[in-house]
Amino acid sequence: MQHHTGTLKTWKDDKGFGFIKPSSGGKDLFVHIRDFGNIPRKPRVGDIIHYQPIKDREGRLRAADVQIEGLSRNRTVSQKRSQPQIPVRNSRHQTSNNSGRPKQLSRVVSAIIFVMVGATVYNALPGGSPPAPVQNGSAEHSTAGVQNDNQRILQAYRNHQSNLQVSGTGEVVKLLPDDLEGSRHQRFILQLSSGITILIAHNIDLAPRLNSLRTGDSVSFNGEYEWNNKGGVVHWTHRDPKGHHPHGWLEHNARRYQ
Repeated sequence: MQHHTGTLKTWKDDKGFGFIKPSSGGKDLFVHIRDFGNIPRKPRVGDIIHYQPIKDREGRLRAADVQIEGLSRNRTVSQKRSQPQIPVRNSRHQTSNNSGRPKQLSRVVSAIIFVMVGATVYNALPGGSPPAPVQNGSAEHSTAGVQNDNQRILQAYRNHQSNLQVSGTGEVVKLLPDDLEGSRHQRFILQLSSGITILIAHNIDLAPRLNSLRTGDSVSFNGEYEWNNKGGVVHWTHRDPKGHHPHGWLEHNARRYQ
């Protein structure tokens, strides 16, 4: 497919998106930081952009497969590793060496099943170890894990790092108006235990809104961190409909939003 060309007309670094003005004329196209792939710097207003126009779920045009003219990139989403070739067995020697593998595999699987069943029975007996309780309303992150991720975000902020998948918990210190440019985002600011504040940009075209959110509430999150000089932004707090990006989420009052 032939790429189109345009100029980056606006770019909101704190939100990770902007708009391209097509060289051929017409309406400006929405573009997200994820569509640029791995690039050595942030997009800048005035960059010459090569892209493919596609339609989103609402039928609106947006840019995909984006490349800044003169800037190399690595495609992390669309490219897949080639499948390893399976060697052809063309000798009796190879066949005889592999003939015992199915039996060995069967024995290993049987042993694993035996251990799992034994552990289940043991836990069901009086005095057996009960399941570990879920902390902070999430089965995926313990309190220690959340603290570690909060420190990881602090390090990312100090090192100006972006495109990091992170989780954490913070207190809502400010509610902001929704961002209605392009995809709609619910926005609020969290203060982490490390002391820094981050902006949560939650796509409410793809995930439910946190309607009961109030200042002072505790919110847990899992999403992608983008650096800015105010502390950073966490977005992708939702499922990726195409399955290319790790699924994110928000948790508030024991409910998960994704």
